[in-house]
Amino acid sequence: MSITLESIVTQIDAQRGSWTSVQIAQDVKMFLWARYDPNDDLIYPSINDWDGLLLNTIKQNSYDQLTHDEILSILFGLNHRNRIVEGLWWSMFERGVTQKLLAHLLSLNTDRR
Repeated sequence: MSITLESIVTQIDAQRGSWTSVQIAQDVKMFLWARYDPNDDLIYPSINDWDGLLLNTIKQNSYDQLTHDEILSILFGLNHRNRIVEGLWWSMFERGVTQKLLAHLLSLNTDRR
């Protein structure tokens, strides 16, 4: 069975408790690289102010207004920044931010079919 964005969203929705070192959080990183940057071209984040966009999105709870590229820029930006700020990736799961980003990405991908 291949991993799909839909299966990832289903798995993260089922997760309860702490996200610290949970395998599905690591699987999301691997899935994003495999699906959206398979050649390691480092095409994301394509938006320079992705962190400002993220903060504004959280503040306004406007996840559903993000574009496909904005979501990927935020997710890849978080992944990169986690190398500097240890635990950032997992804290975004703890706060429900990554779940909202992935759910909206799934809805955008579904709309593209």
